[in-house]
Amino acid sequence: MGRHALKSWSSTQSSVALSSGEAEFNGVVRGSGIGLGMQSLLKDLGHELPVRVWTDSSAAIGVCTRQRLGKFRHLDTHTLWVQQAVRSGRIDLRKVLGEENPAVLFTKHSLTRDRLMKLTALFDCRFASGRAVGAPQTRTSTAPKVTMAEAMAVDEAVADSFMPHVSWNRTDLDRLYPSVTVPQAVDANDGNDLEDPTLNEGLKQVKDLVRACAEQGRRRRLVSSK
Repeated sequence: MGRHALKSWSSTQSSVALSSGEAEFNGVVRGSGIGLGMQSLLKDLGHELPVRVWTDSSAAIGVCTRQRLGKFRHLDTHTLWVQQAVRSGRIDLRKVLGEENPAVLFTKHSLTRDRLMKLTALFDCRFASGRAVGAPQTRTSTAPKVTMAEAMAVDEAVADSFMPHVSWNRTDLDRLYPSVTVPQAVDANDGNDLEDPTLNEGLKQVKDLVRACAEQGRRRRLVSSK
């Protein structure tokens, strides 16, 4: 919310994924669910806020912007609610480059020092040794390590790191990081062709069946045996 992190987490995936695209899709589903829950909580407190979800996976975006399963036949159908949420605009789904994705801090272990420092700076945080000023003192001798205050005064190599949604206005954000647009469903305008003879014959048989049930009711057929 702005530059304030309300919740962050990293956990193992509960469901089995057979590809990285499915794993990323599951991450989008879980992040969207928690985002909508946080949105509902803030609404009770009088704050109307949108939910914007970022992902660096083109495959996950593809699944979220289509309808139905597609080639992912073994996905749980209860996760497909996110497709309707993206289509209706409840969730603003956007793509972020993998090199600029701060979530990598929680999922990758083989990061270079430069990239680690750059991603950490996105949260307005720095790695620093020493103790905070308000922390209880454990010794009276001078510590040989750098304090947090000294660490803040050195190395400004990550000064160009930024969060897009707090660094750009809405117009520039939409231009540089356009929201994912969902194409109209192929069968959105499908309707019944009243001139189709096959359809009309089927409708006639349905009416006859309904009328017969109303007139005759349910009867049991008696079978006699000798």
